[in-house]
Amino acid sequence: MHREEDVEFLVGGVTLRGRLFLPADAATPPPVVILQGGLGGPAESNWPMAPAFTAAGLACLSYDHRSTGYSDGEPRQEFDPWQQCRDLRDVITHLTLRDDLDADRLGLWGVSIGGANSMFTAAMDRRVSAVVSIIPPVSGWSARQLQPEATLAELEALIPVDRQNRLRGEPAATIRLHGAPEPGRPVMFSDQEGLEFVENAIHGLPSFRNEITISTLDRIFEMEVTAYAERITQPLLMVLASQDTVAPVEEAREMFSRMPEPKELIEYPGQHYEILSKHFPEIIERTAGWLAATLDA
Repeated sequence: MHREEDVEFLVGGVTLRGRLFLPADAATPPPVVILQGGLGGPAESNWPMAPAFTAAGLACLSYDHRSTGYSDGEPRQEFDPWQQCRDLRDVITHLTLRDDLDADRLGLWGVSIGGANSMFTAAMDRRVSAVVSIIPPVSGWSARQLQPEATLAELEALIPVDRQNRLRGEPAATIRLHGAPEPGRPVMFSDQEGLEFVENAIHGLPSFRNEITISTLDRIFEMEVTAYAERITQPLLMVLASQDTVAPVEEAREMFSRMPEPKELIEYPGQHYEILSKHFPEIIERTAGWLAATLDA
């Protein structure tokens, strides 16, 4: 059993909205874990997993990043990992002001780009006590390899045009986030396993929109979390897919090799979305248990 409340955080003039879940029978303020999903995944896609964390004695929070989901911010559907990490640090500050949470025992948990965000934030913020990073894309340069050469050239040609148009006051241009490739209609993710996973887990949610701004591509391509490996000194659990090409597993392994102890690496066989389709409930239970033990819940 748990109790939950809708929460708002004023961050840099923008209101972020989410939901906080707390163990129902906690005698003292519990540790708290902030959950982040993958690119385009709204906060409410994380809410069903909350019972696994509260049953382990942890409070957990999932909120929508600025310009997405139920949070404010313009342009809509702009995903900027660096800005998301700055906002995350402000959200941590908000949590430290609550008497019903023990923010001195705070963990970060993230999937895909959320896992990358969690590691970067831990590298920069000593208030983070533990990190779980699941199938993280650690290099923005590699994100370019998701597209065939011709499609990548088409997308990159749109970026400076969009910059000019936005300077003129025109709306931000967008592309589809998931879908089948079509001539003249670029899409970010088109692999079949990924499409099946997001259609089952995300596409039906009220706060989901199947698009990202063109400028999101710029923001993702510039993110290089691997450069911060040596700065992540908190206990870390990394969960990888052994054949991942969406978030290249070789790069994540290399980053892990440079991170200080204590750290633990778990690999599941398969591709990026494949391990989520086949093993996600187990991964959630396993990582929630690890965080509970590490944060002494």
